[in-house]
Amino acid sequence: MKLREGVRAAWARLRGGEVTAWRAAASVAVGVFIGVTPLWGTHVFLVLPLRLDARIAFVGSNVSLPFIAPFLTLAEIQLGALARTGATLPIDRATLASHGLAAFAVDLAVGTAVLAPTAALVMGGVTWLAVTMMHRRRRALVK
Repeated sequence: MKLREGVRAAWARLRGGEVTAWRAAASVAVGVFIGVTPLWGTHVFLVLPLRLDARIAFVGSNVSLPFIAPFLTLAEIQLGALARTGATLPIDRATLASHGLAAFAVDLAVGTAVLAPTAALVMGGVTWLAVTMMHRRRRALVK
C-alpha cells in the first residue's frame, strides 16, 4: 500500500492542482521555452517548484520534436545573425565554411535568447485564451 500512496503523491505533485487558465498558460510557456532552448527535459525542474502542471509543460516542450528541431535551430541561427549583423545568412556551403563555428554558436545563443521567450509568451497567451474560452463555454452550458 505504501508504493501506491507514493505513486499517487508523486502524480498529484506533477499535476500541481486545478488547471486554471493562468496555470495552463504558465505550464505551456515553460514547456515551450525549454523546448526551444537546448535544455530539453529540464522543464520538470522548473514546473515542480512553481506548482505548475508537468504534463502540460511536457506537451508544450514538444515543439522541438526531431523533425522540427532542425528548423528551430535554423530559425535561431538566422534570428541571431539578424540581431547581431542586421542581415540573415545565406544558406550555402561557402557561408558555412566562412562564417565559422564560433560565430554560428554566438548566432545560435542570441537567436535562442530572442526566440525562446517570444515563443513562450505567444503560446502561453494562446493557451490562456483557449482555456478561458473553454471555461466560459462550460459555465454557459451548466446554466
